[in-house]
Amino acid sequence: MVENLTEEERDNVKIVSSKLPRNEFANFRELCNIENKTSSKKIRELINKEVNERFGGMYKSKYDMEKIKQFQVHTINDYNDSQIINDICKVNFVERTDGKFTQIGLRPIIKEDIFLPEGNVDPRLPSLGMQITMGERDFLIQNILDNKEIQRVKIKKEEIKEFPKEMNFRESTVLISLDFFVGLSQELMHRIEYKDSKVILDFYHKLIFVPGKMMKGKIIFIDKDAILWTKQKFYNQFTGKDESLDISIEPKIGGKVDIIARSVNRIKSLDNEMIKILEVEE
Repeated sequence: MVENLTEEERDNVKIVSSKLPRNEFANFRELCNIENKTSSKKIRELINKEVNERFGGMYKSKYDMEKIKQFQVHTINDYNDSQIINDICKVNFVERTDGKFTQIGLRPIIKEDIFLPEGNVDPRLPSLGMQITMGERDFLIQNILDNKEIQRVKIKKEEIKEFPKEMNFRESTVLISLDFFVGLSQELMHRIEYKDSKVILDFYHKLIFVPGKMMKGKIIFIDKDAILWTKQKFYNQFTGKDESLDISIEPKIGGKVDIIARSVNRIKSLDNEMIKILEVEE
């Protein structure tokens, strides 16, 4: 089976092939093919297995696994409950990735008291999952704004309450600068309903108000079929199922713990004709 390897994966293969006799390396590659795993993923799996066998008992005896479970489950639930991309794009999941994917996440390094049996610190980190969903949202917006082939229409600020006239899609998501929230909420109050924590305009259009300079003075219409987004899935031992958020916890010297929470994403396709940007002039 031929694999499309990233530069990192090719380097890993070179390292392994340089250390193993030819027949052992061939067996390693065959094992990767049988398990449908990249060389990089299999190397990490073998390293983690060896480290866990030698040191896992020490870590497990040091940390309260129930606290680690509480942290991971809370973070995953926070991430899933805060999902934005799933409301905007068509999303599918894969096990294997390539160099076209982008990692979006956070890496807090904090005191290990959070996981110690005698620690009195709540093991849940508020909004960690939600912050990653916001990073995904901003990644999408930046890709749309950088795309010069998407139609742009300028309107005057005093005309902003008429922005729905510019919607050419039957069902869409509308990303709107948070600066316009108060004015539009009042002007369109008879056309807006609040359902399942979502703001719906004219029954078919989801409104999402976005803070920050990137969206300042802008409104973006996105048809429900405009974007195909791909995420890598990760098996989580605490939820017992595949998740789109990967979480790792590693002890560090000095009484600290290194936490990595990430999603791995790719905008697989984006239809320029099904997206429209309004630029509001002062």
